[in-house]
Amino acid sequence: MPDQRLRACHRLHASDEFRQVFKNTEVRVAHPDYLLLAKCNLVDYGRLGVIVGKRHITKASARNVIKRLVRETFRKNIRSESLDILFVVRSDLSGISKKELTRLFEDGWKRLKNKCSKFGKVSG
Repeated sequence: MPDQRLRACHRLHASDEFRQVFKNTEVRVAHPDYLLLAKCNLVDYGRLGVIVGKRHITKASARNVIKRLVRETFRKNIRSESLDILFVVRSDLSGISKKELTRLFEDGWKRLKNKCSKFGKVSG
């Protein structure tokens, strides 16, 4: 069975990597609850950065659930694309069920892929 984890190389770690995506955003997908910012990268796989602030979701356990679901849906939908992506939470998502959050995030990834393919940023 192939490895299903989201490895460290598929994540944005340093503040400079986050800053580059903010500064050089090529594709933007807006939703009332979250914002997706993406730019092309020079590696053959996607990298993800997740920003879930205490201001929007006060409980750490709820923030961790959101981040886990974002990483999981990213792994299933976008990981193979050559994009650096930031997922920024805009409002409190803690009252929404995991199933509904998964559907919401998958819809966002689909919209991002469609926008990127219109501009020739991804394959597919």
